[in-house]
Amino acid sequence: MEGKLRGVIDAVLPYLQAAPDYGQAAWETIQYFYEPKTAAIAGAVVLFLLLLRVFLGGIFGWLVRTAIYAGLFYAISTREEYRLLFPDDVNSAYIVLAIIFVGVWWEITVVGWLLRKILGRGGGAKVSAAALPAAAEGWAGREAFDVKRNDKEEKQQIVIMMTDIKGYSARMEKDEKATWELLKQHNIIMRKAIGTHRGKEIKTIGDAFMVTFQNPIDAVRCGLAMQKALYEFNKPRSANDQLLVRIGIHRGEVIVTAKDVFGEGVNIAARLESITDPGGISISADVYQHVKNKVEAGFQSVGTPPMKNIANPPEVFKLQMSHQ
Repeated sequence: MEGKLRGVIDAVLPYLQAAPDYGQAAWETIQYFYEPKTAAIAGAVVLFLLLLRVFLGGIFGWLVRTAIYAGLFYAISTREEYRLLFPDDVNSAYIVLAIIFVGVWWEITVVGWLLRKILGRGGGAKVSAAALPAAAEGWAGREAFDVKRNDKEEKQQIVIMMTDIKGYSARMEKDEKATWELLKQHNIIMRKAIGTHRGKEIKTIGDAFMVTFQNPIDAVRCGLAMQKALYEFNKPRSANDQLLVRIGIHRGEVIVTAKDVFGEGVNIAARLESITDPGGISISADVYQHVKNKVEAGFQSVGTPPMKNIANPPEVFKLQMSHQ
């Protein structure tokens, strides 16, 4: 054991003894960049790397940034002035690597990661409401849910629920902190009902939920539970401080991926939500046929309203709930 420890010390000691020299060399190299033209070029490269880090993710972005770092290493280490200062190839390489790592790579990585979080470019199915304070109301305009279809994916019959808070964007613009606190209460209510009624939360964007169910009865009962809980939540609150949610439910063919659901069935559910009164639930005729006389609610047909980009819109039924 003592022999191994001694070997480690002998291996590390030369580098510790040379540390002051390395530090001096690095300082002289940094001073070299204070020359105006060189400093301007270095600043432009750093800014370009930061933009790449924020807006070009994935393996391709990593490869591009790595290529630029390699180019920086080559450009610095082969400059004639630098070679005259540090003729020792090994020590010179260590110095240049240290400068790029501490002076460029580390800052780009940390600052770029923070900017991606702030701008909501970190990926993932869910998007924070704080990152989307001005998200447009209504699922009909939310193109973030569009994804390309894989040829191996097949259509499935599934029940889709879309929800949305009335006036969310205006509230966020007026008082972001208070609206964020209200949204957290909204999310607790919604997720409790989803879990109780065997729903699957696909994703959220700001105030909106996309949920799927295997059974139309579960979906409608979930919607009723949501609206009843929101009604109780709103009773002691002033009109300007209430949560009024629109819910649309449709059963139809969709494409199901690992992280998303899309297709005309989703579009119809989105249109249903957009034409629903705040605090109400609208369902398509297919859902109505499965749930009539099986849930504690009345139904009122509103005919077949036109739906944007839907060639054959379904008949729509609005639920009449006992607490209303």
